[in-house]
Amino acid sequence: MKRYYPLLMIGLLTFSRLSFPSGIRFHGSAKNSIYSYESDKKHTRIYQYARLNIGTLDDKLKLNLSARVLSDVKKTLPDNRRYNAYLLNLQYKYNSLDLTLGRQFLHPGTPLGGVDGLTAKYGINHKFAVCLFGGKESHYLHSFDVNPDVKSVFGGYVELLRLYDSHFQLLYLQKSIKTTTEWQISGLNLTNTSIPRTKIRLQSHYDMQNDRMHRLLASARTRFTDKISIEVAYKSQYPQVYTSSFFTIFSPEAYTRYRTGLNFEIFSGYFINAYYSFINFKTDPAQKVHLTVANDNGGIGLLYESGYAGDQLAFTFDYAYVLLPNLTASLYVDYSKYRTETIYEYDSQLANAVRLSYTATRYLSIDAEYQWLTNRFKESDSRFLNHISYHW
Repeated sequence: MKRYYPLLMIGLLTFSRLSFPSGIRFHGSAKNSIYSYESDKKHTRIYQYARLNIGTLDDKLKLNLSARVLSDVKKTLPDNRRYNAYLLNLQYKYNSLDLTLGRQFLHPGTPLGGVDGLTAKYGINHKFAVCLFGGKESHYLHSFDVNPDVKSVFGGYVELLRLYDSHFQLLYLQKSIKTTTEWQISGLNLTNTSIPRTKIRLQSHYDMQNDRMHRLLASARTRFTDKISIEVAYKSQYPQVYTSSFFTIFSPEAYTRYRTGLNFEIFSGYFINAYYSFINFKTDPAQKVHLTVANDNGGIGLLYESGYAGDQLAFTFDYAYVLLPNLTASLYVDYSKYRTETIYEYDSQLANAVRLSYTATRYLSIDAEYQWLTNRFKESDSRFLNHISYHW
């Protein structure tokens, strides 16, 4: 029975009803999901998720957990796939010092990801802060394993806030495996709001280890009126491929992307979003156009792509409708015609999903979703998902 019905959900629900000392705050959520599908044979997988935050009322000391338990009714899975932890850390705050020890998700001014280690942030005053971090990369499956042979990361950043309507961030990140250094990234992030109704962002990151620009991003978003806003952006990026990655069999190349977008409220609660991107690779350019008409319940969209990554024309429909005060139905449709090379004929794919969401109480909700698709590889592929979520 242990193999098929993990008791994590029941334990959390029981635990949440226990009496805690008056100085302890306890929040969290638990979700039980059933996923049925067929590949070489039929599978029924049971996912059980938990998020917990246990700490003192003044938030000086806090334990954070985000974990998952997975079971397959038909087969026994290895432990590193069954038990996963996305977050598991202890956080301590004292005056302007913030310490976090354990598994955490870091974005220190540049994409990094999961790290098993220590982060220390100190706010010298309301305008100046320093952060240092170090540790090992988390297991790629988010298992509880901590492998000393995986990549080491360390670095930090200095923040200068609210200076001439600007936020400045100077950063450094180094990633190494054993004695080999992969990245040494230093850079500047800047956000400025000096121009009324306009937000300007700049990111300039340089990889000193490989002697090349790692990322250059410049964007501006301005709101002309309460109904119309536009965005323009430029990005130059070198792909982040690790030496141990499968993708090292390819030859990565830098790309540049030019993007512009418009958001327009045509009338109360209804919006048009339009975006155009031109992506320039060394081999061949590509372009992308995305247009949607939507309100708070969803909308319809049109996507066109051509160039280096192939050609595609897609239509999407995603909409939710309240049937009863506690019951919502939603429908998703995605139809596309595509080809990966100009010498090929166009193929088509149709993907659909129907979902019912029921809010039983302010703490408990139940969702059921049926998905199916058809394409040139599979005449019919259907899946069923069920979620039971509880939070307190």
